[in-house]
Amino acid sequence: MKKFLLTLILAFASVFNCMAQVMPVKYQGEIGFGYSIGVGTCATGRANVHTVQGAKIGDYFSAGVGTGLDYYHELSDLIIPVYLNMRGYYPLAKNFIPFVSLDLGYGIGVTKAIRGHSGFVWSPSVGFRCNKFKLQVGYTSQRLSEYGFGFNMNAIQIMAGLVF
Repeated sequence: MKKFLLTLILAFASVFNCMAQVMPVKYQGEIGFGYSIGVGTCATGRANVHTVQGAKIGDYFSAGVGTGLDYYHELSDLIIPVYLNMRGYYPLAKNFIPFVSLDLGYGIGVTKAIRGHSGFVWSPSVGFRCNKFKLQVGYTSQRLSEYGFGFNMNAIQIMAGLVF
């Protein structure tokens, strides 16, 4: 069993080493500021500040880990999302790059009213990058639950930011 696991690890390491030589892998970080307009049954707006730190793999893909602050001003509540971000690019020109993005993760309530509440968060979006500036529009859903009882807070998200 140990030999099998060691062989498997070495095989993956070899594949990733070959991919790194073919496709350049480099650090990519970003910060975004936005607003989400609540829709649906539990429609509540929220201000967003998010950051994603990860790697750009070649010209067409990036992945990273993101976190941020979502302030639900109508409820005076603060949720911290932690998520995996995956993004696919379609470069049309050197300075104009459209993309599709997907965030999958978990949101944790931190203010007194919702402390202990947490749940799945996901957010598909589309946008573009122009030099270091990015703009994206998407849909976001935050589930909050405790002891089996929960609800979804859905919104249309508009976010602008910088990529470095």
